[in-house]
Amino acid sequence: MKRAVVMLLAFVFVSGFLWSAGTAQTIQENHYLVREAFGTHTFTGQIELVDQFRDFTTTTVQFDKFALPVEKNEEPMWNQQAHQTWWIISDPQSIWWTILQNQFGNQVWQVKDSRYLVLPATKNDPTTILDDINHYKCYDAIGPALDIEVTLVDQFGSYTMMVKEPVLFCNPVEKTVDGVTYPIINNEAHLACYRVEPFVPSDRDVIAYDQFGDWQITVHEPCWLCVPSLKLETVPNQNSTWGAIKSLYSE
Repeated sequence: MKRAVVMLLAFVFVSGFLWSAGTAQTIQENHYLVREAFGTHTFTGQIELVDQFRDFTTTTVQFDKFALPVEKNEEPMWNQQAHQTWWIISDPQSIWWTILQNQFGNQVWQVKDSRYLVLPATKNDPTTILDDINHYKCYDAIGPALDIEVTLVDQFGSYTMMVKEPVLFCNPVEKTVDGVTYPIINNEAHLACYRVEPFVPSDRDVIAYDQFGDWQITVHEPCWLCVPSLKLETVPNQNSTWGAIKSLYSE
């Protein structure tokens, strides 16, 4: 453990304490702009999830958010048809440090309880099949804010927004529902999700189609930007050493 902590501290030091300049390895996945969604929907079934952190089983999930593919700073979308439905789960777990890399550079986050199961989905289109898209299991994340301005364009509009602090880190996940298994498509593709501002009011009625069914919802303002990311390493947390990590960012 001590050796792992020393290596992690060295990694942060070499990275310049904050995000280093550079481009992460190309990942075949969209950026997603996650939006609030209203419409009381629940799915009930035997749901088994297996990801890189732990296995989890539940019988009920609650619809909460809807994500659209988004262009960031004029970068093209990977798959314009691939949207996401976000379903609330509750899976308390141990705390980890996660070293990740994306277009914002190298970052060290604290990752803890899982909050969402994310399904590939389409919008107002029941015919398109998304068999080549990951499911994700998303965990609470803590780390320094980026405070980077970006231009985002999705199917609802164009926005200039500030990318703020991390909110969630998402692992690809294998999902089995009532005995039917949906495997991980790309084990390297993760999502790092950040809060965005300012508040941009929006109201659109859509029908979301995913592997659980079809859902009539009202989609509202964007709240998070999820960025394709690589997970370089994870280290189990110790309170004293996490405090040392946080102190580096404040120097």
